Amino acid sequence: MKKLKTVAWLPAMGLLLAGCLTSQSPGAGRHFHEGSAANVVLQFSSWDYTFLVRPQYTENGFLQPVRRENIRRVFERLNVRRDLAVVVIGWTYRSQDLNRLVAEWKSILDGCGFQRVVVLRPNTGNQLNGSLIIDDSNPSFSSAQPAASFPQTGS
Repeated sequence: MKKLKTVAWLPAMGLLLAGCLTSQSPGAGRHFHEGSAANVVLQFSSWDYTFLVRPQYTENGFLQPVRRENIRRVFERLNVRRDLAVVVIGWTYRSQDLNRLVAEWKSILDGCGFQRVVVLRPNTGNQLNGSLIIDDSNPSFSSAQPAASFPQTGS
């Protein structure tokens, strides 16, 4: 009876492990290593709670949410260069929602004149360098490499 239970669990465990191995996000295995080159870093939680953390968009010392409707004006007010924009999206977004968000951010930031837009998932240390690349609008320009090639360092 014990052997029968063990045999019954083996296929279920195999399916579970196979599902974990195949459910990687787009760009899996590519990590970002250009944190110091980013002109703009946006922390996206939702369309109501997006924060410009580089350069910091603050009022009275507190980060202020940036709305997509006025993001161009904020960039102009802060006089930011338009080379590299990075958007960090939390782990709560999945599949189609994530694909839609990436497309919207690329469109918004492209419309603001950025030459390159990189969308990341945060790493455990909440640093840019070492974060997982979800999308890079110009992958041929990217110095993104498999994680094993670089040590994880802060930005």
